[in-house]
Amino acid sequence: MHREITMPVFDLTGKTAIVTGGTKGLGFGIAATYARFGANVVITARTASEVDAAAMHINEVYITESNKCLGVTADSGKQRDVDKVVSSSIEAFGKIDILVNNAGVSGKTAAILSDECSEENFDLVISTNLKGVFLLTKAVVKQMAKQGSGGKVINISSLGGLVGGKGLVAYGASKAGVISFTKTMANEFARYGVTVNAICPGYVITPLNEEVFSDEDIRKKMEARTALRRLGCIEEVAGPALAMASDCFGYMTGTYLLLDGGQTIGG
Repeated sequence: MHREITMPVFDLTGKTAIVTGGTKGLGFGIAATYARFGANVVITARTASEVDAAAMHINEVYITESNKCLGVTADSGKQRDVDKVVSSSIEAFGKIDILVNNAGVSGKTAAILSDECSEENFDLVISTNLKGVFLLTKAVVKQMAKQGSGGKVINISSLGGLVGGKGLVAYGASKAGVISFTKTMANEFARYGVTVNAICPGYVITPLNEEVFSDEDIRKKMEARTALRRLGCIEEVAGPALAMASDCFGYMTGTYLLLDGGQTIGG
């Protein structure tokens, strides 16, 4: 006798999601997608004007009648800002169900032995890309554990955390660290019903790199490295991030999803 198979749907109605670095690029795409599918969304970034503008845009374009977007100016690498994000989210929406650790910087592209590959640059990248994940996840999962209803943590890593890219030692180290954090946190937080997974995008066109990829030679060179012979788009990361935040990925934890257009298979 076969039981009825019911499929989870991409519906985040009634959920509250925090998306760091949510004012532009992948972060904005994920936040807007979550809002469109019913979630209350809290976006964060370090520049107040960008936070206000992005939150206003999401509220005007993507929000349904039952949800809302809140912008919070914060640096996820600073504990006091992390505490503000959590308290603001609880004050506005009463709970936190989803955390997307997206905030990140690439730092300067420089060979390790060059003067530009400095201690200051290394510290900036590690603080934003790795320490921020640690601080915010710890604070949010404490709240999720208190709520007792589980939760989802999605860490945005990178293809650069899996392969060695020349001139990006700090970035690569930070993103590899995010993958390791993901595995450890998944192990520790399973007892609370919290899943922790990562997404590793490859070459994806965003407002931050459009100028670089507008150079036809550079673009063709990057496209040739992928099996699909093209670059990715924001929606192709936001879609999997939506699936991960829904019940569809409820049994997956402690792993990463590679979205690289087939670059690592030697296409």
